[in-house]
Amino acid sequence: MSLFDSDDFSSCLFFPRGDRSQPPPGATDAMVAVEGAELHVRTHAAPEGARTLLLFHGNGEVVADYDEAGAQFAAAGARLVVTDYRGYGRSTGTPSLRTAISDAHAVLAAVRGAVIVMGRSLGSACAAELYAANLPTVTGVILESGSTDLTGLVRRRGLTPPGQFDAVDEAVFAALPKISRGAVPLLVLHGAKDTMIDPREAEAAFAAATTPHKRIVLVPDRGHNDVSLSPVYWAALAEFVDQCISTQTM
Repeated sequence: MSLFDSDDFSSCLFFPRGDRSQPPPGATDAMVAVEGAELHVRTHAAPEGARTLLLFHGNGEVVADYDEAGAQFAAAGARLVVTDYRGYGRSTGTPSLRTAISDAHAVLAAVRGAVIVMGRSLGSACAAELYAANLPTVTGVILESGSTDLTGLVRRRGLTPPGQFDAVDEAVFAALPKISRGAVPLLVLHGAKDTMIDPREAEAAFAAATTPHKRIVLVPDRGHNDVSLSPVYWAALAEFVDQCISTQTM
């Protein structure tokens, strides 16, 4: 069995919470069926013409944590759609990294129209997966505070990584080869003082990307969990949303 499917790895990786909230004014909830589970997806209100942004959130977070952020995304020109992993919030099932990655396709398919995909921290694995697929509905990808080093990921869980990952695991879980296959615009956002996931992992993602439309922003004086508190973060996100519109119409 793969290390990434083991109970030891999953129990150290995931921190599910059952917190729920009623949808904010103008927001709507839906459940997306995946094999053996249902996933909660919340779509926030936004002005006419806003671009849809599908967010795979960080570990230990839930859909309800983004209820106030919907307005900030709207101000940046994006209609926020955020989903929970298996076992988080209203979503059923038991989380694993493998299902988080595979479930991303079903969630994207449930969102109508053109979509900017965003993955924060743990969610960057989902975003990298969809980026590599080069789907016609995906117009841009954002990696926020993302992990790109499998060895580092395992070590941060307090486990010992193998000397070399096998090719099957690399194909499913390694982010950098997936990022290299993406063609649409890419924004890499990372706190310059992130001590949980080293900013060099963001730099590796940027270096791996082959799209001509790529940008990296290391947000000054921010770490892993406070990066969105900086105005630099929101300025970069708003500019990227505009860029995705421009490149789509070229």
